[in-house]
Amino acid sequence: MVSIARFSLLLLLLAGAASKVHSQSSPRASSKQSATVADSAAQKLQDLQNKQQEATSSGDPLAVTASSEALTSLALKQFKDVSSRINRPSVPTVEKQRLKVREHQLRQILGSGYNDWGTAEAHEQQYSEALKHFQEAERWDASAPGLMRNLGVAAFQQEAYTESARVLASVVSTTPTDERSRLMLAMSLFSLERFPEAATNFGAINDLTMQDARTAYAWAYSLVRTNQPQQANAIADILATRDMSPDVHLLVCKLYTASENYEHAIPCFRAIVSANPEMPGVHYELGATLIRLDRPGDAIPELREELKINLHDIDAQYNLAYALLETSQKEEALSLLRSVLMLNPNYPQAHYQLGKVLLEEGKTEEATGHLEAAATLDPDDAFVHYQLQVAYRRVGRTKDADKELQRYKDIKASKRENMALHDGHETKTP
Repeated sequence: MVSIARFSLLLLLLAGAASKVHSQSSPRASSKQSATVADSAAQKLQDLQNKQQEATSSGDPLAVTASSEALTSLALKQFKDVSSRINRPSVPTVEKQRLKVREHQLRQILGSGYNDWGTAEAHEQQYSEALKHFQEAERWDASAPGLMRNLGVAAFQQEAYTESARVLASVVSTTPTDERSRLMLAMSLFSLERFPEAATNFGAINDLTMQDARTAYAWAYSLVRTNQPQQANAIADILATRDMSPDVHLLVCKLYTASENYEHAIPCFRAIVSANPEMPGVHYELGATLIRLDRPGDAIPELREELKINLHDIDAQYNLAYALLETSQKEEALSLLRSVLMLNPNYPQAHYQLGKVLLEEGKTEEATGHLEAAATLDPDDAFVHYQLQVAYRRVGRTKDADKELQRYKDIKASKRENMALHDGHETKTP
């Protein structure tokens, strides 16, 4: 701040001297008046910069906020005046050059002033206000020392991940050794579901990433989503040996399910259930995983336990209905499916399962409505189109049936092309 202030004042004084030289062909009174005004403006700004320096040296956020507001207010006023004078067609070339120098230095002062203002607010954890002032600083002078990192941190704290990703990417680009900024960048990208970029940035700072279970989870999940399940499971195995809070432990278990490592997921969930039997979500995850292992009978008691904890959990209701259907308990399953659709009419799987059962019972008209709804809500589910073509064929809608059958075949063909990404087989899911 001191060096910028002194540099700024020197530029003003030099510019003033240049103006005097140019004004030899103009009336002396006008030259003296112009120089006096310029010197006065420079001195006022210098006084406020000195106060700003004193405030920042004191470490008092309130003093910094007050001095920053006064400094930026005057600098903004002078900037508008200078810009207005530059645009006047009658301004001589030398004078215009002097004014452009001054305009540049005022931008620097504004960038620095708003940056100091935001820093004081961030110190008080007033990140919303800080973010606004850092963004204002960037608008005036993005090169202000430390500004971009400050802006990235404030945006990250405000969960403005698009902004934090944009800014922190530039910080990491210019300072690759700034690991903290890279970690925030990786978490921002993870939150935006930009998993390949997130995985790359986590991997570049793997030691730092692994220090915290949540960032390690984010890295592992990003690896799962970029078809790197072995690396993800290796991270999960490391985390599973640590002493973690139940909620973080649950995240680790869910890593196993995300990578389709269900055999590891089951004991992981059971360990949490054993220590925290009333914890919401754990019985559901255990039940859903048992279904994926084609063990619906074992899943039913877990899903019932989940509904005791959270009666209106529609995902638990749906999975219980599916497990009941798989164990030939249609009556209760149908009741649950209808309950799910009352709570959420746009639940495609519930429409599909209900439509399929109704079709089996010969209730073709009602079944068709649910299957059509499922096809609309989830058009890429091949089995929905297959069941819908059966329903259409039963009521004589041959052309519609043929169309749905072709859609089924197209989706299945597309999945076969990508089969290698899924261990060479399709996994049965509810």
